[in-house]
Amino acid sequence: MTKQLERNYVWECDFGERTHLKPIIKKLLDEQDASSLQMVSLMVNHNVYNLEFFIVFSYDNPIIGQIDRMKDMMIGSGVRYRPDITYDELFSELEHSRFNLMTLIDSQQVDVMYDQNFQYIERREVAKIISMRPLGKKLPVFISHTSKNKPFVEEIIAYLNAANLPVWYDDINIDFGESIVNKVQEGIKDSGAVIFWVTNDFLKSNWCQIEMESFLARLAGKNDILILTIVFEDVNIDELPLFIVGRKFLKVSSTDTINQIAMKLIPTLQKYFKEKMIN
Repeated sequence: MTKQLERNYVWECDFGERTHLKPIIKKLLDEQDASSLQMVSLMVNHNVYNLEFFIVFSYDNPIIGQIDRMKDMMIGSGVRYRPDITYDELFSELEHSRFNLMTLIDSQQVDVMYDQNFQYIERREVAKIISMRPLGKKLPVFISHTSKNKPFVEEIIAYLNAANLPVWYDDINIDFGESIVNKVQEGIKDSGAVIFWVTNDFLKSNWCQIEMESFLARLAGKNDILILTIVFEDVNIDELPLFIVGRKFLKVSSTDTINQIAMKLIPTLQKYFKEKMIN
């Protein structure tokens, strides 16, 4: 009989969400004896700047279907198969104190040893004590403007933020190397409100026109967006799009300060988002 080579399967797991893997490991160790599934190795890194958890299944002479069974169970648990990482590579990191190694050869060891291998409790336990709600996930206010108006826009952002209103702003939300079109589309899709900063330059800008049309399409399709418009005094009302003229807009002059403009817009925005949360 031809000798079978050893086969290793490395899985990258979530250090902060691991309890659901215990019954899977136990079941596989019960179903697949040591002549097939030689051992299950747990590699755990407790460095708080680089928490890691790997599980390695080592097979010697598996029966047909056993490896597929293991793969199906592990993939179904949400962990990631890492064929680009070898057991030897992980093992070599032991001498650098990167990992703690635990080897399991039967299911009875799992309950006794599994939890002992981790110094930190799971994410859900921490969340019971300390808030882990992701920040920056509130619906932002999108400000549609031309580059000439950036100084005014950047000034009003601080007022909106102080009123607990997050803002989507291209200079901040788009990183170097990212697609401007894709990121702006995301901003339009994810925003809860939009402020059109309408000047004569705005009306001449093809890009601003595209943004306006995109928000109008969203309004017509879902009606899930608040549209506010600031119109500067030198803009001819006859040149405004009909959907703006048909809604109450804020007319401002050169004597109006950003503080005054913000004071008029903020109550409307706050009321809208409050009602949106209730509904």
